[in-house]
Amino acid sequence: MTMDPSLMGPLLILGVVLIAGSAGGWVARRLHVPSITGNIIAGTLLAVTVFRGVGVARELQPLSSFAIGLIAVTAGGHFSYRRIHNALRRIMFISIFESCTAVLSVFLFLRLFGTDTLVALMLGCLAASTAPATTVALIRENHAKGPFVKTLLAAVSIDSSICILMFAFVHGLLAALYSHAEVTLGFAEGLRQTLWQLLGSGGLAVLLGFITSQLFDNHRYHDFSVLLVSILLGAGLSFYAGFSPLLTCLFYGAYLGNTSRRNEEQLRALEPIEPLLYTAFFTLAGATVHFDLLMSAGGLCLVYVGARILGKGVGAYLGAWLSGSSKRIRNSMPLGFVPQAGVALGLVVILQGDSRIPEEVSFLVGTLVLAAVTINEIIGPFFTRAALRRSREVDLDRPRLVEFLDEEFILPNLEAGDKWEALEKLVDFYARTHKVSEAEKQHVLETVVERERESATGIGKGAAVPHGRVDSGDAIEGVMALCPQGIEFDAFDGEPVRILMLIVTPKEHEKRHLEVLESMSMMMSNEQIRSRLIAAIDANDAWEVVESEESRTFNYFLEMDEDEASNGT
Repeated sequence: MTMDPSLMGPLLILGVVLIAGSAGGWVARRLHVPSITGNIIAGTLLAVTVFRGVGVARELQPLSSFAIGLIAVTAGGHFSYRRIHNALRRIMFISIFESCTAVLSVFLFLRLFGTDTLVALMLGCLAASTAPATTVALIRENHAKGPFVKTLLAAVSIDSSICILMFAFVHGLLAALYSHAEVTLGFAEGLRQTLWQLLGSGGLAVLLGFITSQLFDNHRYHDFSVLLVSILLGAGLSFYAGFSPLLTCLFYGAYLGNTSRRNEEQLRALEPIEPLLYTAFFTLAGATVHFDLLMSAGGLCLVYVGARILGKGVGAYLGAWLSGSSKRIRNSMPLGFVPQAGVALGLVVILQGDSRIPEEVSFLVGTLVLAAVTINEIIGPFFTRAALRRSREVDLDRPRLVEFLDEEFILPNLEAGDKWEALEKLVDFYARTHKVSEAEKQHVLETVVERERESATGIGKGAAVPHGRVDSGDAIEGVMALCPQGIEFDAFDGEPVRILMLIVTPKEHEKRHLEVLESMSMMMSNEQIRSRLIAAIDANDAWEVVESEESRTFNYFLEMDEDEASNGT
């Protein structure tokens, strides 16, 4: 049975897509398969049955554009400096190596199989991107959280940006070479397009971010509505001006994630509609799968897919190794960059719309990329889920007794002349990582110092748990610092303090404060945990200790029953 969209209308089409996609996701979860794969398969079934021969994706193009814009904003928001400040080296090394190695691998393998140099170069650039939508959705589905997840999200945002900028340069280069046959002019055109994308998208994102920030502070406007309209305007204006909508949304998310704590919190305003958007987006992606192109692309498509996976994997491992990442991250990261969809498809559309590029070139590139995306979007979720499981960060995104022991809240190698200087530096680190105002920072410091003067917070065995108060807040916050050289802290056993845990408690969380304080004291009484923390070489190394089975006995998940919590399972 074939339905005509002109008779159904976009709303009925959307309803059918959501029902089929949700059913496909439900079946996939029952079969222990990523729900995204179920969405895609449901979409392919719709394409060959209910919507056979009909361009359903065109009817819902605005929805797809908004969905990818929202996903890009979410991904950009994860590039928040306060989250990645002590992982920036790791993130940049992995991002640059995995994207550039993928470009080189695809280019060399395609040239080896006789592909034209310029075509191989363009296909190599398109291979740099990973699918932000697939990555974000799988992380949400698996409730994953930790340094690996943080690194993967930031790296996917960066490699998408790298892909867009490299494409802009190579696109300009190819257009000038094909139309004028001049290398110098080609390089000039490539640089012009690259700068146009970078400065144009960045400038628009900053302008939108500034206006949005003002509206967030004006309580007459609903945060949900402000963010919704901003994404629509950002994507729409970018398309109109010839910028990359994806790059604009990535920069917009990064702006909100780095300007203020309130702006960063507003990134969660659209979370209630995200599941429906993801379901619709991936089901529509399945409806546009081109199985016929797999046959026409032939072995060259498999070469592209294999070379890209190889390049991504080798580059991710090299980047993790050179940046000194933990073995767990090194071994998990190569599996996380297989999905490929929205970014590459959008760039192919731009290429095919340029009359300066010969039709046979744009057709070949488009055919190979569409066929490769078909394969990558089917197998990619399995690779990413395997990476999340290998990283052992699945199901860690759940409420815990102590929520502030993430990697970004750990300060290694704190140096101070005495405990008062140590407390001041600790509060300063807390203020920077939690984006509190100068006035609130001074208030926290005063309460911490006042409490320390009343009674020393050194609990013995080289640990101290200073604590301060704030008037109100959603949860207890804090940071941890490591001082390998030791600081005199007037502890009752006379030992210098090497581990400092600052706890900042809102007045309405006094009961939980006592539980957290007891948990931290018990954790520090464990000699194995203490010695491993003191020996930690960086924040990630310390986080590995915090997330160990020994520590989980004390910092348990709140939804566990009492027996499980006491056993640390």
